[in-house]
Amino acid sequence: MSLSDGVGNSIFRFLPEVTLPKKRITLKKRIIWSGLMLAIYFILAELPVYGISGNQTDYFSGLRAIMAGENGSLLTLGIGPVVTAGIIMQLLAGSDIIKFDLSSHRGKAMFQGTQKVLAIVLCFFEAAIWILGGAFGTSNSTFLVVFMILQLALGGILILLMDEVVTKWGFGSGISLFIAANVSQTLLWEALSFAKSPINPDEFIGAIPAFIKSFIAGQPVWVRGGILPDITQVFFTIVVFLIVVYAEGMRLEIPLSYGKFRGARGRYPIKFLYASNIPVILAAALFANVQLFARILNSRGITWLGTFNEFGGPKSGLIYYLTSPQSIEVLLNEPIRAVIYLVVFIGLCAMFSVLWIDLTGMGSKEVAKKLQGSGMQIPGFRRDIRILEKVLDRYIPPITLMGGIFVGLLAAFADFTGALGTGTGILLTVGIVYRLYEELAKEQVSELMPGMRQFLG
Repeated sequence: MSLSDGVGNSIFRFLPEVTLPKKRITLKKRIIWSGLMLAIYFILAELPVYGISGNQTDYFSGLRAIMAGENGSLLTLGIGPVVTAGIIMQLLAGSDIIKFDLSSHRGKAMFQGTQKVLAIVLCFFEAAIWILGGAFGTSNSTFLVVFMILQLALGGILILLMDEVVTKWGFGSGISLFIAANVSQTLLWEALSFAKSPINPDEFIGAIPAFIKSFIAGQPVWVRGGILPDITQVFFTIVVFLIVVYAEGMRLEIPLSYGKFRGARGRYPIKFLYASNIPVILAAALFANVQLFARILNSRGITWLGTFNEFGGPKSGLIYYLTSPQSIEVLLNEPIRAVIYLVVFIGLCAMFSVLWIDLTGMGSKEVAKKLQGSGMQIPGFRRDIRILEKVLDRYIPPITLMGGIFVGLLAAFADFTGALGTGTGILLTVGIVYRLYEELAKEQVSELMPGMRQFLG
């Protein structure tokens, strides 16, 4: 054991941790645990931070739907610290600045422990930025300032622990579940709300009730303009939904045979969205952190990253070009901004998709080891792991790259058209719900047919 390992293990002992279940959890209990964490998430998102004074500024602004949480609540930071820690660890491990042997249980434990420590540190760091930057007004009481920082940091740590509970005791990832819940809530509100607009009391906030009202009056309004959602945005939301569902079903299947039994054959599916929607989450989180940093600098009179208008939106500088145009009208008026955003966003999605599969054991080498270990081989080729890896190299890296570019392009398209719940948010939510459905179906099959567990994973 190296000195760094010893220090790491000493620190990890004091970290809050959710224990793994000692036996297999039934489908019913997994659903209960996931539902319980979702209920706690919504409750915490409604609990206000004690000590807020004056007007509130949301430093995540347009990215709030996918950063989850609620500004002004205990969950103000949302998934920001957790995802940011993941990004930093990916970049450090991917560039070999810090080396982890992810093929061993010990190496994985060190990686995950280090990431958790970093996430907790970021909870306090981002909370301090939020409060000291004046997002919740100013206070002359040092005690109150420290207390507000502790509240926000606690909310971030609770998100971290709830994510662990869902991962170990529920379905999928808590981060994904919270994103889907937050975006779904926003989507339903913008599409169906009968509440009156504070700007125009004669208008419904919901796009569908507003369109029905205008249609009955004989003057159907397709585009409302301003901040109120309209029926055109509902249409683009449906388009994005259908594209994502279709893309989730696209896959390339590599034929396999079982060496020990003649005639036994199978297929290894490589999904077009091989890295799932993770690249979009990571790219959006990176943009959120750049925006957060730019706001802090701007509040100190430093404008080299950009400036913000009276409504909190980017007005100039780098941050302006790293913020997506949120409507077709803005897209047509500012094509250069749209192109720069598109190139940077797609580039980040492509990079994160490649990094993600390397760090999660989804690369050609790791998949070849798993197939070799299970006795599978590709018909027509010798049973050699090097040959298996070479064949997989023809498909996994290019499909991963194409999938990353595709989800980046689709997320940007959805944002440009003003899809409800933000375009990126609806893209993520559809992908998350689709994968939850797949996992539920797999779990149901494994309960009905226990012998299939070995093959379903």
